[in-house]
Amino acid sequence: MARRILVADDEPLTAEMITLMLAFTGYEVEHALDGTEALTRAREYQPDVVLLDVMMPGRQGHSVSNELRKDPRFDDTVVVLFSCVDERDVPWRESGADAFLQKPISIRDLPRIIEDLRSRKMKERAGARAELSAE
Repeated sequence: MARRILVADDEPLTAEMITLMLAFTGYEVEHALDGTEALTRAREYQPDVVLLDVMMPGRQGHSVSNELRKDPRFDDTVVVLFSCVDERDVPWRESGADAFLQKPISIRDLPRIIEDLRSRKMKERAGARAELSAE
């Protein structure tokens, strides 16, 4: 189970609602209210999962995702972008994010989604490590 999650959303009510719900289900959760703060907190907190709103002041979510992907400390971190903007209008794959969620996010389904993404990421990373050791 992913233990540490960072939620970044410039809408305080949304950030707080997601944070409280995830904390209630057993996660350690931090939140940030803009992209610059999200990047700083991610580097300090070292979360297993980062949930990033696409449109935030400071740095947008896809910019934060790009920056995290350049840092090897976040190779195992699941990065998820979310927005009320249609998925087709967001360059989330190009940012290195693992997934995109459409707002409004189903609070009830979010823990399952996080665990599914985390499991998939761990399997991909294990496969990549196995390939490297076989060479």
